[in-house]
Amino acid sequence: MQGAPPVRIALATASDQVHTDQDDAPLLAALSAAGHEASLEAWDDPEVDWGRWDAVLIRSTWDYHTRRDAFVDWAGEVGGRTRLFNDAEVVRWNTHKSYLIELEERGTPIVPTAWLARGDRVDLAALAAARGWDEVVLKPAVGAGGDGIERLPASRGQAALDALSDAGDVLVQPFLPTIATAGELSIILFDGQVSHAVRKRPAEGAYLVQIEHGGVYEPVPDVPAEAAELARWVIEATGQQLLYARVDLLVDAVGTWQVNELELTEPNLFMDLVESSAERLVVAIERSMG
Repeated sequence: MQGAPPVRIALATASDQVHTDQDDAPLLAALSAAGHEASLEAWDDPEVDWGRWDAVLIRSTWDYHTRRDAFVDWAGEVGGRTRLFNDAEVVRWNTHKSYLIELEERGTPIVPTAWLARGDRVDLAALAAARGWDEVVLKPAVGAGGDGIERLPASRGQAALDALSDAGDVLVQPFLPTIATAGELSIILFDGQVSHAVRKRPAEGAYLVQIEHGGVYEPVPDVPAEAAELARWVIEATGQQLLYARVDLLVDAVGTWQVNELELTEPNLFMDLVESSAERLVVAIERSMG
């Protein structure tokens, strides 16, 4: 926004993550060009005075899943001292994948999921057979970056499921072979409006799409209209005011879009891949601070 008053913004990262995220450079440059002061600050650094900043933008806090309770407490503390994006209640809600249950109850088409609470003992082969799943994907309900995710034949996954269940809540989903062809479509929205999209594909023979697992990212110049409409609808369904959001979509065997994840806490926004996307986020920040 031309003439927006300058603000001081901290980009929250983690102690072992500073200066390593692809989004940092374009966002810092765009903030500086717009006349704002910005700096990377580790969320887990006790020396940081969060109250000195006009706003804190959560970015590469990618270790939060190893100590979620502390991270949620941190978000509540920071949100009590300054503007936090996204806010502390969103952080609490979005850092446990049970948010997908709520979205499904509100009509969101999600990847079919069986939910297990910590300590549950379920016969995986029987569960999968009842749903017609041959291969399954096991996910911890608190996780990031593909950590802890396993793809297995249902007939050979019992030990892995039990181990995950011992550690926490678990999601069991069918493996969708379309991940190898169509990949995962990530749609990024600022203030509820689609900004850009990126397609993520796994390495040949793999299933995880994250770049650290060999995945490849490519910008999507023309976001499919149906996918964009679904992404906007999902954001509205949260009932939250969201500065930024990433909706990760997969397609099933008949081409229906399904929500795989809704990333509202610390998503990679791929601003290094899409020209002017960082500038669009800065404009959204300015509107939110106005």
